[in-house]
Amino acid sequence: MACYLDDLGPEAIWLLKHLQLAPPRQISDVYWRVTDVMRNDVPHLSPRNTLREAGLLMRETELGALPVLDGQRLIGVLPRDLLADRYLALLDVTLRVERDLATARQALNGVVLAGRPDAQLRGQVWVGTFSPKEARRCIQPGDVVIVEDDSELQRATIEAGAGCVIVARNAPVAQEIIELAQAHGTVLLRTPRSSLAAAALLEQSGAVEHFMEHDSVTVNPNDLLNEAQQHLRQNRLASIPVIDDNGTYQGLLLRRVLVPQDRRRVILTDHNHSSQAAAGVAESEIIAIIDHHNLGGLRTLQPLSMQIEAVGCSCTLIAEAYRRSGITPSPQIAGAMLGAILSDTVQFRSPTTTPRDREMAAWLAELSEQEIENLAHQLFRARLPNPVPPPDWWVSRDWKAYTFGNTSIGIAQMELVDVEERMPPLEELRTALRFQTHREGLTTSLLLLTDILDQFSLLIAADQAGEQIAERAFGRRFAEGKLRLPGVMSRKKQVLPPIAAAITGAARM
Repeated sequence: MACYLDDLGPEAIWLLKHLQLAPPRQISDVYWRVTDVMRNDVPHLSPRNTLREAGLLMRETELGALPVLDGQRLIGVLPRDLLADRYLALLDVTLRVERDLATARQALNGVVLAGRPDAQLRGQVWVGTFSPKEARRCIQPGDVVIVEDDSELQRATIEAGAGCVIVARNAPVAQEIIELAQAHGTVLLRTPRSSLAAAALLEQSGAVEHFMEHDSVTVNPNDLLNEAQQHLRQNRLASIPVIDDNGTYQGLLLRRVLVPQDRRRVILTDHNHSSQAAAGVAESEIIAIIDHHNLGGLRTLQPLSMQIEAVGCSCTLIAEAYRRSGITPSPQIAGAMLGAILSDTVQFRSPTTTPRDREMAAWLAELSEQEIENLAHQLFRARLPNPVPPPDWWVSRDWKAYTFGNTSIGIAQMELVDVEERMPPLEELRTALRFQTHREGLTTSLLLLTDILDQFSLLIAADQAGEQIAERAFGRRFAEGKLRLPGVMSRKKQVLPPIAAAITGAARM
């Protein structure tokens, strides 16, 4: 999965749109999140599903709880423990039901012999193991009585005022019993089930909405997995529903994810400094690094594949890997890599440009059917949004921090055309630089404004400390808050080395 940090620049946004490519996924860290392990293929219940249907589904899926949805909205959760409680209720002599006749008939696979089709069953459930005399004494008006092949008991229950008499095992029912039930307004239902099975099925025919838990714990897809696991442990849950910011059900986080997860496998491209990497990279399994910058202080937990070479763009290395493997990238991917090479090398004007960059650019241009000169021109025009953004955008858009001994320095770069006419006021840029320096806890910071076509750069420092470092590095003096550097185009090759030398040289003095 392709990901990126921070925000996409206007140049990248234009290129993706031009090539009709969906943007990668934006991340701030590589920690495991709920969305990485949740199940979105788990069956769910509707409010009108019966407890029996829920139980069968739980047995089939081996899940400890099922979400209850109304459309895409979560309205409750039915845990397995609740089903177990309902089954134990069958042992309760005061078991009561509240069902419509249609639901009971369907659950029992029964036939209605007497009574109104829209009747409601409300009352205590009796399994008729008593005598007719006991029936007349115990049964209350509206109760539900399950009997078998005992016409006297059938008669007694009806005369006692039972609301529903269920005749089990398809036992015979005399016509006079049917007529008696009609006269008393009693529902008479015959089922092939046994008495015990009929009682169980009657209990299990209740709609899920009457038994589910309404106030269930939920998590968001973007929640950190370790925090969601704490909810599972603390609440002793089999699963937790996953609900997005719009309140829409997204899936289920299962307890089985409490098993320690493998470290996330990560490939770093175009960076390898820990200060530039996503949070959590140090705890991840870095399996490869593809870069064209200097080697940073990033530590890995195990050996890895590393390719760091002095070319103008990391996409040159990736394109070479495509060709070396005999794989032809799609025209869109080829166009994206071509755009990256043209951007990084400033259309081959940067001193970091190598023959390998030119060779891969020509190959990718052929595959993508993009004309190099035209694509580069459109890319450079797209670099600066309209209207001109505020100073903090200029400072943070392409910002990198470096540490040399006890000195940490941030160096931002903006590559534009007509830079002196389009840059914000100098003091506003210095203020933005100081704010960025303070926010990141650095010693100082610099902003490199590079004019792509006229091939020079202006260097601006956050403070006097930054100016002193830059003056030692380049042997020039700042004039009106700016240091003009003719021919300087590359931060990596022309700015960073002398800055590093100036800092380390001062430290040895």
